[in-house]
Amino acid sequence: MGAQLRHHHLHPFRKRSSRMTKKEIRKRYIKKRDELDPSWQLKADDLILIQFQTVDFPFLERVMSFYSIPEKKEVNSFILTDYLHFRNPALTIAYPRMNAADNTMEAIGVAADTAFTDNEYGITEPVDGHLIDPGDLDMVIVPLLAIDKQGHRVGYGKGYYDRFLARCSDDCIKVGLSYFEPEKVIEDTHQYDLPLDLCITPEQVYVF
Repeated sequence: MGAQLRHHHLHPFRKRSSRMTKKEIRKRYIKKRDELDPSWQLKADDLILIQFQTVDFPFLERVMSFYSIPEKKEVNSFILTDYLHFRNPALTIAYPRMNAADNTMEAIGVAADTAFTDNEYGITEPVDGHLIDPGDLDMVIVPLLAIDKQGHRVGYGKGYYDRFLARCSDDCIKVGLSYFEPEKVIEDTHQYDLPLDLCITPEQVYVF
């Protein structure tokens, strides 16, 4: 990670005895998320924001986040982008737009009046907006189902983010959000799986 981050509340990883494949982890964590209590989620989202605020990020001009899907019980990303926008009112916020024809994803800068629609995967994405080169992004906030201690994530299995993150600059800060603490290791990672730089959970910030 090119940018230097300072964080004063890092803690040791919790021990995990299991070593699982992406498929096994994906199945396990979809079930875990489905079982989350909505009131607990609200508290966990607030704790994730508090942890996020303890990180001394550099000045950010362009950030790509993801559009949280309540039905999938994803972490509320909007409270984090609201905080970043408060820090820099001129911040450009982008959301991903997928192209299923060639399995690519692009970053679309949005405004207050940007229209959104659900794509074929049920993911909400911008209809219009301006295209941002991945190399110009300062941060990407990445959705995930689970992560391991090396920063490797398990997503929904389509590979869009892996291909997109490979096009970002080395200085781009790649941040995951998770309600759960990391697994010890994902068995079947490969050379194209790019580790994240940080993962924010309700309990702490993991730096990889």
